[in-house]
Amino acid sequence: MEKHLFTLPLLLVFSLLTACGSGSKSPTDSDDFFVPSDLGNVTGDPFDPERLMIVQISMPKSEFQTLSSQGRTLDTGLSSCPSHDFEYDTFNAKVNIDGTVLNDVVIRKKGYLGSLSPTKPSLKLDFDESVEGRLFKGLKRMTLNNNRQDPTHARQCLAYSLYAQAGIKVPRCSLAKVYVNGEEMGVYTHVESIKKPFLERVFNNKEGNLYEAQLSDFGQQLNSTFELKTNKTANDRSDLSAVANALALSNDGEFLTAIEGVVALDEFITYWAMDSITGNWDSATGNANNYYVYHHPDDGLFHYIPWGLDAAFTGSNILKPSSGPLYRSNRLAKRLFSIDSTRAQYYDRISQLLTDIWNPSNLIQEINTVQQLTDAPQDAVNVLKTFISGDSSNNISSQAQTLQQAINDDGADQIDYTLADTAPNCDTINTTNLTANFEADDSADKGTFHFKLENNTQITANIYWVSLDASNTDSITSRTDTTTLPNTKAITLIGVDQASVFDGDNPPDVYVLQVSVETPSYGTQPVSLHGFANSLMLFKFISEGNLELIASGRSGSISFSSAGEGTNSSPIKGSILASMGYFQP
Repeated sequence: MEKHLFTLPLLLVFSLLTACGSGSKSPTDSDDFFVPSDLGNVTGDPFDPERLMIVQISMPKSEFQTLSSQGRTLDTGLSSCPSHDFEYDTFNAKVNIDGTVLNDVVIRKKGYLGSLSPTKPSLKLDFDESVEGRLFKGLKRMTLNNNRQDPTHARQCLAYSLYAQAGIKVPRCSLAKVYVNGEEMGVYTHVESIKKPFLERVFNNKEGNLYEAQLSDFGQQLNSTFELKTNKTANDRSDLSAVANALALSNDGEFLTAIEGVVALDEFITYWAMDSITGNWDSATGNANNYYVYHHPDDGLFHYIPWGLDAAFTGSNILKPSSGPLYRSNRLAKRLFSIDSTRAQYYDRISQLLTDIWNPSNLIQEINTVQQLTDAPQDAVNVLKTFISGDSSNNISSQAQTLQQAINDDGADQIDYTLADTAPNCDTINTTNLTANFEADDSADKGTFHFKLENNTQITANIYWVSLDASNTDSITSRTDTTTLPNTKAITLIGVDQASVFDGDNPPDVYVLQVSVETPSYGTQPVSLHGFANSLMLFKFISEGNLELIASGRSGSISFSSAGEGTNSSPIKGSILASMGYFQP
């Protein structure tokens, strides 16, 4: 039978997210802490912005390896059903912070999905769980973010500072250098934990309901996606219903009256404007993600609190194209944008904040200061500066210009990606076993990957057959993603289903397997799947620029017999044996 010809773009599906620092010292079994030479001028401020706090952690190596390996699987993390029941194990460690030694500190890993890394885990330290009432410079606990998605080490604190200047309640933020068993892990961002001490500090009242939002929004069904963090014994979540009821009102006037009685509306519009100004796409209004809401007992209103700002100053969500820069992937923002008066208020607030607090020269100066402290990669810093100030030589607009043009166009061609107000799909995620063998060099790309579709159809995707197409598509491509630390080796395998080639009535089915491995793990030792850092994502090619996610990795390993660059002198040869969870849209 005649083989249908097909054309494929050169694909790299994701710039997946990672982070780590270089190891400058070998781990030691000694209980004594080494004393680094860069303590600097230690002050009583645990969030001193002028220096790097030095955090040294000592714990059994085997326990730290266990801690580092934990995390949600990629398939469950991408599912629509909240996984609030997932918990990390806790361990005990000896910690030295700027020369103050604390024994029996409870330590665990943190992170939902994007920050997960087996080589440089984000960490939570609890000082008073084992020793009741113990504080470090007034803190009960420390949250140390690994900067996996923030290689500049500047985005988070810079963004929190801007939200604060706009009048939004935010956690305090600084930078730290972390060592574990004598090995330098790199620079972390130290962010104040969103707990009752924070509520007492910024709201002068810690008795209200605090909710964490991870892919969460208000709605009759969606309210279940919020995770209650305080008052768990009472477990009274009825305050959420008032917001959902207001959003359900079809009359705009009735809606505005109702929403002003349950949400600090003017404050929310400022929050929304700051999400857009900072290009913080992985946020409440940009992605219905990474935020808290607090129901304040004094005014009876919900207040939004930003969190997880490592995607700030990036602007574009590769999974939700055309969603910015005037974000409204949030049911409240979407509704307010549809009303002339509140859309105008949002536009005016953006213009006001761009004038009052958005000072590119000052921001660049702050970024330079952080780079001097942290030795952040120059390429990453340049990208951050370009986002802020633009680059006329390459016809790249500044963020202020981008926003003004979008306002002039009244958000034309933008798409909102609000969550549907339906009950999340909590059915068990079915799986398929995926096996692959692949080889790439200058002469030819070859290999196959095998799996079953959810309808039980067996697929054998032939990599070599893609190269026989007239378009001479490169069926194995690789690149190093330098937007994260450590870098990620991203390898894209394209295969055509052998059975479909002989179907004379239809074009053959083409599948794309995206393989990502943290560069410290890219070698000849097997690599276990871990979040996005070491991951597999399986797609079906639909059309130019259009891929359908079929499944993502749950467990298994990626092995390379040759971890090269895809040339004759440096080939890429590998195999995969993994369990993949089918994607639930």
